[in-house]
Amino acid sequence: MKVLHVLSNYRWTERAEPATDLVLAQRAMGIRADLVCGRNRADPSESIAYRALRRGLEVRSPDPPLDLPKHFDWRSARSDIAGLRRLLRDGGYTVVHAHIENGWLLSALAMRGWRQRPLCVASLYDPAGLPWRLRSRFVASPRRTDGMAVLCEEAAAAIARRFGYPADRLSVIEPGVDTERFGVPQPREAARRRFGLEKAFVVGMVTAVGRRRRLDIVLDALASLAPEMPALRLLIIGRGKMEPFVEEPARARGIRDRIVLGGYCRDERLVEAYAAMDALAYPMHGTDRSCRTVREAMAAGVPVIASRVGFLPHLLRDGETGYLVEPNGAAMAEAVRRLDRLPDRGRAMARRAREEARRRFDPRRQAESMQAFYARLSSLSGEDRR
Repeated sequence: MKVLHVLSNYRWTERAEPATDLVLAQRAMGIRADLVCGRNRADPSESIAYRALRRGLEVRSPDPPLDLPKHFDWRSARSDIAGLRRLLRDGGYTVVHAHIENGWLLSALAMRGWRQRPLCVASLYDPAGLPWRLRSRFVASPRRTDGMAVLCEEAAAAIARRFGYPADRLSVIEPGVDTERFGVPQPREAARRRFGLEKAFVVGMVTAVGRRRRLDIVLDALASLAPEMPALRLLIIGRGKMEPFVEEPARARGIRDRIVLGGYCRDERLVEAYAAMDALAYPMHGTDRSCRTVREAMAAGVPVIASRVGFLPHLLRDGETGYLVEPNGAAMAEAVRRLDRLPDRGRAMARRAREEARRRFDPRRQAESMQAFYARLSSLSGEDRR
């Protein structure tokens, strides 16, 4: 078996990391797996090629190179389709695995008309499944796509119902996180010193700061708790629109001195940031509806306080690995208060969260599940697959 993973983007975003982790885990299993991605048009340190290489994976670089933009572009589509067709034929791939919808579309078009084509598989990262639109209707055909890996049973049911897609070609396979990297216990006091948070009760956020992330919920909680929890601090890891969504509203609530801006962190610095936290606040998902930050926090042994929306109830067990609350400041504050007053419960949650992350999110588990899925799809006859 030889697998080509197609990632139609050039930036290291929420899809790039799980796709890279899956390729590396498949290679560790002895599967010949490669990754092809969009041409770098950004700061090299933010590119998929650079970040993947730092993890030990060199992405495929066809000649001529592929553009593979995130969104469909007529200007590059024809050359990308031809380039993918050459790459698939010359590379002898038996599976094409797409992680973003445009790459999925281009891959399906590249194999159009082939009598014997590779398996075409897509990973979907939205718990709602696949939106009803023309492009989706084209690719979500068993004649073009042999199988889809989805986040949850609800997504599988929605795709089967919406597109009439065969249920036996859908599989719930959760994306992985680097549980070994995030799961190594870190000295909490040393991590807190790095962020200037000695002797504090630290609620953290790892987020791109903007309107959709509902920081107002966390700021309301912090303001209501400030009089009774003098050691309470909010550590914000990330970048974005700090002045309108953090600085100004914090000053208006009288809590600017309770907030530490940790900046954008990656790699070991991000691991240290999780180690500094007593809890992670996650009021609302952003563009990543699979909520990778929550899975990272669980792997790091951080209890998560999350709103009861979207995919979050699938990730957390309320009262066991974190708290699921209504999306408002009062509910968020009550969960923080409970963790502060019952530290033994918080430590038990942290332990269970880490154990569950290892069980559910280890990339090796994802790779094994994906291998079984490929095998199941391969068992279908060529006539059935086309």
